[in-house]
Amino acid sequence: MSDEPQDPPVDDSERPTRWYRVPRKRRRWPWVAMWAAILIVGAGAGLAVASYQLLDNTLEKASPDIELVQEAQKAVDPDVPGEPVNILLIGSDKRAGKEGAGDPGRSDSLILIRMDGDKGFISMLSFPRDLYVNIPGRGMDKINASFSAGGPAKTIETIKGLTGQPINYFVNIDFEGFRKLVDQVGGVYLDVDRKYFNKNVAGDGIDDYEEIDLKPGYQRLNGEDALDYVRYRHTDSDFARIARQQAFLSELKRQTNRFGNLPEIPAYAGIFADNITTNVRSVPRLLGIMEQSITTDKDRIARNSISGTPTMRNGASIVEAPQSEIDAKVEAWLNPEFTQGAATAVVSPNDVQVQVLNGNGRLLDAETATDQLRQRGFDAVSGGNADSFGKPETVVAYAEGQREAARNIATLFGPSAVVAALPRTSTPDGVDVRVTVGESYDGQLVAPKKKKAQPRPVARVVDTRSLIPLSRRIQKATGLKIMVPTRVPTGSELKVVRAYRVNTGGQGPQALKMVFRVPSGTYWGYQVLDWADPPLLEGRTGVVTSGGRQYSTFYDGKNLMRLAWQKDGVTYWISNTLDYKLSAEDMYAIAKSARPLGKVTLRPGASPVDIPIEQDAYTP
Repeated sequence: MSDEPQDPPVDDSERPTRWYRVPRKRRRWPWVAMWAAILIVGAGAGLAVASYQLLDNTLEKASPDIELVQEAQKAVDPDVPGEPVNILLIGSDKRAGKEGAGDPGRSDSLILIRMDGDKGFISMLSFPRDLYVNIPGRGMDKINASFSAGGPAKTIETIKGLTGQPINYFVNIDFEGFRKLVDQVGGVYLDVDRKYFNKNVAGDGIDDYEEIDLKPGYQRLNGEDALDYVRYRHTDSDFARIARQQAFLSELKRQTNRFGNLPEIPAYAGIFADNITTNVRSVPRLLGIMEQSITTDKDRIARNSISGTPTMRNGASIVEAPQSEIDAKVEAWLNPEFTQGAATAVVSPNDVQVQVLNGNGRLLDAETATDQLRQRGFDAVSGGNADSFGKPETVVAYAEGQREAARNIATLFGPSAVVAALPRTSTPDGVDVRVTVGESYDGQLVAPKKKKAQPRPVARVVDTRSLIPLSRRIQKATGLKIMVPTRVPTGSELKVVRAYRVNTGGQGPQALKMVFRVPSGTYWGYQVLDWADPPLLEGRTGVVTSGGRQYSTFYDGKNLMRLAWQKDGVTYWISNTLDYKLSAEDMYAIAKSARPLGKVTLRPGASPVDIPIEQDAYTP
């Protein structure tokens, strides 16, 4: 017989909830390393009075006058003002030419980055290191052999030949620089989804991977742990690695403004210079790259990767990809999915303050568009002329938290309208959305299409009391106020239970992390944290009120990756699996079932099931 008190039943019927749909994203570790450097050095440069001289000195050191850089400079294409900039990012085991002998080292990853300032997006194309390609002057080989054979220059030539796209700049980053940057800023808070462990055994005949010993839960990672986390390859998929890297960079980007220690800015720049090789030599050009990288909203960053098919050739493992796949991925890289439109959540127009600018030079177009938006219920005002005329498309730019409003407005200006993020440093007070009417605006708004009613998705969850006794023991031992969920996704198994303090040395807020495995073999998490304002909450994409509780939503593309709420100063959240196996309905069902231990009960008519529980299982 259960030792749990039988509380009176309460109606836990679920209200309909709404979620945002935005495009899928992908990211690999060198991108994380590059943006880590840019975010930190760029933030510092914005503070320092002598930042221009600091950056000039940094670039002089990062772009040494050696043969490797000279040859790479000959291989790149001119940077044409007003055109998108293409940057080849190379992640390697050492800085190219660092030893002075011209040895480039070995490349780990390659990403071609496109920065389109006019349309306000950044697009990336990743190449598998074993992709079998034609290397000029060498013949068919793995793509990473191009770096070993001829450094950045040969790699640039290879990728230009493969994609048919120009390359304006290259950036080569080594692992050590990434590690030092994270340590210099004091570490990064991150929600580690599960237990990561690998220890190599000498002479066992098994291929060795990087060793790692990282426990699950929200915590502050130092440089070594952060590098292990984003590079982990053992028993993992490409998608999982990309998701981890995305999580790390998102948190780093949000936490950068907490670093701002002016005396340490030269140290950041020194790490940048010592561990990066590049042909970017213009400080204004670097500042432009910094500004776009820092201000571009994560919803305007597109990620594509060439998959290919793993196979063997001459006893070596390679990846073969037909030219048709490469061409399709290049096209997606040039024209990201989010520029073509997607489903949009409805917003209340009278809650949106809109500024309209004239970007096409036609008399009174801004005023006309302003009047039309007012007729649709928007709080719109004309702001006069844009900084220049001749803009082809209408650009609808949004302030933080107003992306859905911008997407609603963009639909009124037709399929050619571009949605972009307003730079936080230049967003006018009181403006939620800024519309710059371009030449595509013909003086009329487009009537929105009526959407067909869709059947409401159903949560795939089961009722359980299995977590209640365990949670009571932890609450009694730690004093942490715990709300326990009584519904979990079907087939869930509890694999890891960790009660701990967030930071090392027994300091920091009390926390509880539960790691669950689902039948697909991936993991979701339940976090309890005695911290009212953890940095993680700054990254929410929206707020939903349902069942009398306010939830913070964290979306990655169309997928809900985290759902958080607070009670009595304690923060709770549910983390999706890295491959997003849980639906939004699943996550809301879990969250709505969570109750304080003194008030916990099952919903009326529930048929509880027991779920398997382990407290420190192996989570491959």
